[in-house]
Amino acid sequence: MTDNPLPQEDQQVTLISVRDGNISVTSARALVVKPRKVALRVDTTLSELPSWQADQSLTMIYTHGDRVMRLRGVLREQVDAERITVEPVGEVKEGDRRDYRRADVGARVYARKSTGRTPQEARTLQLAETVAPESPSFERQVVNISGSGVSFTSSNEFHMGDLVDVRLVLDKPTNALVTITGVIVRAVDGDDNYAIRFAELSEADQDLIVYSVFSNHFAAEGLGDDLDMHLDEDDY
Repeated sequence: MTDNPLPQEDQQVTLISVRDGNISVTSARALVVKPRKVALRVDTTLSELPSWQADQSLTMIYTHGDRVMRLRGVLREQVDAERITVEPVGEVKEGDRRDYRRADVGARVYARKSTGRTPQEARTLQLAETVAPESPSFERQVVNISGSGVSFTSSNEFHMGDLVDVRLVLDKPTNALVTITGVIVRAVDGDDNYAIRFAELSEADQDLIVYSVFSNHFAAEGLGDDLDMHLDEDDY
C-alpha cells in the first residue's frame, strides 16, 4: 500500500461501474479513506447520480504522481442521495501512465504565450490573472487530451518550447474550468495546430482531466478489448 496508495481525502475519484452491459462513469470526492472503507460524495455538478444496487462492484480510478491508480470495491452503504461507502477489494493496482489514454473532448480554449521565464514563474503569473470563462478569448473546438498533455488549435502563433497559459472549459464534465501552464512540444510553421505538455497544474484540475478522458473514452468506445486489464465486465 505504500507504493500504491489509497486515494487522499478530498481527492476527486472517478467511479466506473457496469450494470446490464451499461457503463456508468461518475465523479466523486473522497471524504474518509481507511483501508477497509472509503466514504465518497458524488459530485452531482459534474455527473448524474447512477442507479446503484447494494453490493454492486465499482472501480475507483484516481491519480498518483504520473500514474493512474485503480482500486476495486463493493458498495456497502448508500448513506443518502449523494454519499456512499465503498469497501476496497484487493490491492491498489497501478494502471496506465496519465499520458496513455487520450480522448477527444469538446472544449472552449484560451491560449496565450506566457512572459514567465520558468514554468513556476509562468504559473504564478497565470494564477494572478483572472479570465472569465465567458470571455470571447475562448475558442470553441474539439481538443485531444490526456492526463499529461493536450493538442488544440489557436489563432495565436506559438513556437517550440514556448511557455503557454492554457485554460480549458470542458464540455464534459459540464463547464469545468481547468487552468494549465504548458510547454509547446509540437508546432509547425503555417499550421494552427499545437500540442503542449503540462508543466504546472493543480491536482484537482489533473483529476478533472482524468475524469473527462475516461468518461469521454467510454462514451465513444464502450469497454473495448483494450480495457481487459482495467475493467473486465466479467468481474461485475
